Amino acid sequence: MEKQNFDFEAFKKQAATRLKKGDTLLGKDGVLTPLLKEFLEGALEDELEAHIEDDIEPIERTGRAVNK
Repeated sequence: MEKQNFDFEAFKKQAATRLKKGDTLLGKDGVLTPLLKEFLEGALEDELEAHIEDDIEPIERTGRAVNK
């Protein structure tokens, strides 16, 4: 998965302008929505990568035959 850079400086300027206008913080078009979206997507991507790495590790053999 390709990570995109979040332009935090541009976000800060835009957020300050929108807050001065009286826009809401949260919700579909909230001021903090883009930042929250970036944070959650990054966290989910890292969690997914951790699970994939766990699945790739070799399975330990117990020495027992597999029941069919």
